[in-house]
Amino acid sequence: MDRRVSLRARVGGRALWLNKHVDGFPHLAEVVEVSESGMLIRTIREPSNRETRFTLELEIPGSSHRMWLWGELVRKSGALQAVRILHADLLERAQLRQLVRWNAAA
Repeated sequence: MDRRVSLRARVGGRALWLNKHVDGFPHLAEVVEVSESGMLIRTIREPSNRETRFTLELEIPGSSHRMWLWGELVRKSGALQAVRILHADLLERAQLRQLVRWNAAA
């Protein structure tokens, strides 16, 4: 059963990168899929840790604004991680919706 309540899109075209902050240090990850409520990311290299909550720093292409999101690990399979967005302000939620629309239309 699919429990998603918001539209999601696979990120195509050029890569979309974010910083996943682990133990106070940024670690590069690629956004594979995105929705207003979560995302699927591919980690590049990060230390092993048991923390399931962390901060994500994401810059939307074409914008100088950096979004700061609180995320929670939902599941992990190799380098892929499904992340639920626990907190984002209203502007960041609107930007995430727009990002989904851009990628869904592509």
